[in-house]
Amino acid sequence: MKHLISAVRTFILAFLLLGMGFSHSFAARNYSFAVKKEGHGKPIILIHGLYCSGAVWDETVAHYKNKYTCYELTLPGFAGQPPLKSDTILKSIAHELAGFIRDNKLEKPVIIGHSLGGWLAMQFGIMYPELPGKLVCVSTGPFLPAFMLGTNATADSARPMALQMKERMSSLSSDQIRNAQRYMLSSMISDTANIRKVMEMAALCDSYTQGEVMYELYTTDLRQQLNTITCPILALGDWSAYKDYGSTRNSVLENYKSQYQKAPQTVIAINDVAKHFIMMDQPGWFFEQLDAFLK
Repeated sequence: MKHLISAVRTFILAFLLLGMGFSHSFAARNYSFAVKKEGHGKPIILIHGLYCSGAVWDETVAHYKNKYTCYELTLPGFAGQPPLKSDTILKSIAHELAGFIRDNKLEKPVIIGHSLGGWLAMQFGIMYPELPGKLVCVSTGPFLPAFMLGTNATADSARPMALQMKERMSSLSSDQIRNAQRYMLSSMISDTANIRKVMEMAALCDSYTQGEVMYELYTTDLRQQLNTITCPILALGDWSAYKDYGSTRNSVLENYKSQYQKAPQTVIAINDVAKHFIMMDQPGWFFEQLDAFLK
């Protein structure tokens, strides 16, 4: 466990500095998030991670748009989307997402989320278990501090760290975000073109939002509520970026199993090559797992 904790410290530092920005609007009503709609067929909703936009899912949309209607979200305070001034941003977004699904009469949509987006998918499944058809959680868990502090971590034990991160992240300028990512993103993405794209687009995100959302993630433990989720769950994990720090495939897998144990319907798959952005680093493997799960 010490090796895992050490390895994930690097993940946490890099996780603060995710990014990509590009968004479209959706005409149904005034939601706080933007929506880009493509394709036809059964509905898929895609949610990005911290310092990102819906554009992280462009390759996924291209893969599925001939069989599914894809709704690519860009959350408030991300990539130029106007922010929500709230201390419950994620819960507010979950409520809005329920309204979006009902307003547009989406029947049992698949909700796919990366990092923050995967956590939000789980929160949504807990709050509205009757709405989603399936959840896909990419490189995330129901309590993110458990990756860094171990599975005995609690919201109270993580709170001091969460406050520090919130204060730091909320004060970053666009140039500071860009410069920090120039250093950190190589531990999260393998392809240099994607690193450059993320580095530039992250600078468009609202700093207050990133700090507040990180605080909410680190002080909200969903593990004991996962049994409320009734639909199938696919959890995709990565570990290769942390092996130089002593992390092993098995230590990461056991952490995932522990975090998702209250949702026994969860299928867990670990990639041995990809870094944090699994869908960008190993799209072939990612689509293979997702294709099988969606059948």
